Amino acid sequence: MITMALMHTHAQGMKRLAFATGCAVLLLATIGASPSFNAQTPGERCKCVAFRLDDIQDYYLQKIQIRLMDEFEKRDLPLTVGIIANYFGQDEKIVSYVKQGVAAGRLEVANHGWNHEKFTLYSQGEQSDLMARTNDKLNSILGFRPLIFIAPYNAVNNSTFAAAKENAILYVSANMTLDRPPYHEKSDGLLHYPETTVTGDLSGDGARWLSYSHERTMEEIKRGIDENGFAVVTMHPMEFALRDGLNFRDEIDERQMEELDLLLKAISEQGYEITTLGDLALRNGP
Repeated sequence: MITMALMHTHAQGMKRLAFATGCAVLLLATIGASPSFNAQTPGERCKCVAFRLDDIQDYYLQKIQIRLMDEFEKRDLPLTVGIIANYFGQDEKIVSYVKQGVAAGRLEVANHGWNHEKFTLYSQGEQSDLMARTNDKLNSILGFRPLIFIAPYNAVNNSTFAAAKENAILYVSANMTLDRPPYHEKSDGLLHYPETTVTGDLSGDGARWLSYSHERTMEEIKRGIDENGFAVVTMHPMEFALRDGLNFRDEIDERQMEELDLLLKAISEQGYEITTLGDLALRNGP
């Protein structure tokens, strides 16, 4: 069965994390996105939260994928989506929704692998080829090559970072276990914004997909901002589906959608700002 997907983009030709306003405009023009969601000056630090929706793909939990993107659209909030390229392009509803979201400036697209591979199982050359193949297909469908790589399974190594640079990718998002801090002082020429929390995950025995409460996720958002200056929240369509074990139905778990609503409200009440992965660099860079 199909697996997962996500990807978008933001800039070209930056060695360090000093972003001027002119550079930001150039980057956004390069990726075909609308101007920044934020009005503040690039480089001005914010208490920002980015949401990444992993595993965007054709025909898989279609209603749930669209509903999740709708939840952000109706609140005029940006969202980064990770696309699995080999499983994207035939589903007219999903493709049209993503295209419209990108054109409207509300969706940012990230490369989420060709077949949702665990990249650390491959050589640097193989990882680079997979990233290139994904970006080429997304370019043929969406008209741009994403500059963000969301690692499937959050699995990265030094070969992954080198492969990303070979493909003009600027941003990498894995998790804090495999991509350790500090994040603003990396010397590899990439911008690292790992997942700091999730809205759900597999159980320890791998037999069930668990959905978390908004209180749990919010506490981890606060910790991420306090410790690293930002938070990245990962979501998957599966945790918002009605299910029996790992058998998912394309029917929405309204109770978990309510948890997402409460989480978005709690973020606003805390005075945090929701942005995209790419915008984190503009808002939170050194």
